[in-house]
Amino acid sequence: MFPVLQSNLPYLLQGAVYTVILSAIVVSCGTALGVGIGVLASVGGAILRSIITAYIFLFRGVPVLVIMFLGFYSFPALGLRLDAYTAVAISMIVYVGAFVAEATRGAIAGVPTGQTEAAKSLGMRKGKMMREIVLPQAMRLVIAPVLNISLMAIKQTSYASIVGAWELSFAAREVVERTLAAFQIFLGVMLIYFIICYPLSLAARALDKRLAFDS
Repeated sequence: MFPVLQSNLPYLLQGAVYTVILSAIVVSCGTALGVGIGVLASVGGAILRSIITAYIFLFRGVPVLVIMFLGFYSFPALGLRLDAYTAVAISMIVYVGAFVAEATRGAIAGVPTGQTEAAKSLGMRKGKMMREIVLPQAMRLVIAPVLNISLMAIKQTSYASIVGAWELSFAAREVVERTLAAFQIFLGVMLIYFIICYPLSLAARALDKRLAFDS
């Protein structure tokens, strides 16, 4: 059953390794970027907040494929010679960072104001209050949204094949062009993506329930 898929499965799994590596880079760097920007948006002045708001609205309002094409073609124009894989990774980090920044900003805003007012009444400085009171609670609130954003990012790495970055979808296209067994190959690709994403989906669902119960 599915002999073409069985014979080409090792090649698809090689592509899956590149998908996992790309996803790990995009999710980890995009989360770090987004959390940093989200915190700056909450503590910065009006000009900084306006710049960050424009960044968030711009990148959240544009399809990720457009961001990839923009990154892929703009780096050479700036004199940077990057391979397709690196260009896609940088583009997606900036894209994911916008979503995480908005989630972080929302989580910080969700911390009860009574706690910050109590900290101010004790004479706590703004930086210390943010580190010891606000951020620990905000980071707890932002975990579940970040997991959902990570799921989105993992699935969107499949677009990387369009600009020539070799990963699971690119490997699948190569195999289909060689064997013409599109149904078998993309059935296998679907199962591989499911195996990659399902544990993260379960974790996000469990956290959503846990946080809802705690609140």
